Amino acid sequence: MTELITVLAPIKLIEGKTEADLLAASDRFQTEFINDEPGVLRRELVRHDDGSYLDIVQFRSSKDMEDVMVKEQESEACRAFFAVMDVENEADIKIYTSLETYS
Repeated sequence: MTELITVLAPIKLIEGKTEADLLAASDRFQTEFINDEPGVLRRELVRHDDGSYLDIVQFRSSKDMEDVMVKEQESEACRAFFAVMDVENEADIKIYTSLETYS
């Protein structure tokens, strides 16, 4: 079985930023960065009723996840995406390894 990795990254908008700002930055991040990363299998941006958000990203492997995390440091689209967020508490990011996948 392939080692699928799922990352759950909670998003809190910084003061003055809106959901429209988040969506615009997310779309840019997806088209200018994520779409060129073969190790990213799926990405979904979701909203909770309390107004918080979650970026869910599934990677082909932990190596692919690590490679993307390194490349993010050089990406202007990534910096623009993170610029709408309060990213001080990276401890809230959760990383899971798939045990089984069902379709």
